[in-house]
Amino acid sequence: MKQTFAVLAALAVSTLVACGGVEAVEPQEELGQESSALVSCSTECTTGPSLSCWGTTCSASNNHYVQCDGNYQYCPTTPPPPLDCSLSREACVNVLGLACSPSGSTRKCCIEDMPTGNCQCMHNGQWTCTVPVEDP
Repeated sequence: MKQTFAVLAALAVSTLVACGGVEAVEPQEELGQESSALVSCSTECTTGPSLSCWGTTCSASNNHYVQCDGNYQYCPTTPPPPLDCSLSREACVNVLGLACSPSGSTRKCCIEDMPTGNCQCMHNGQWTCTVPVEDP
């Protein structure tokens, strides 16, 4: 009798599973969620270009430093030499895409022999610069 009951119970369970009547539920792990926002800090330097950076945390002190995620950039202690626009390497179109460091730093470049252009060191380690509009 016990054997017959066991066989009938097994048959009933397999029939229910085959028909979708019993659903096996496995516990699911909770997915960890992490969210963070990027913030930007910048500082003006009287002896050189302004400094800026991006990170999850930052702080700055004018004419001294900027810090993002523990990485400090300090204002130079001596001013940079004046930009020489007679050199083709100072032209914004020639600076664009060159390697740079640290991310967030800035520099001037020349547009039509005038030091009116600006470049910023991007997170990918390359300069992005204002470039003159080309004639069509």
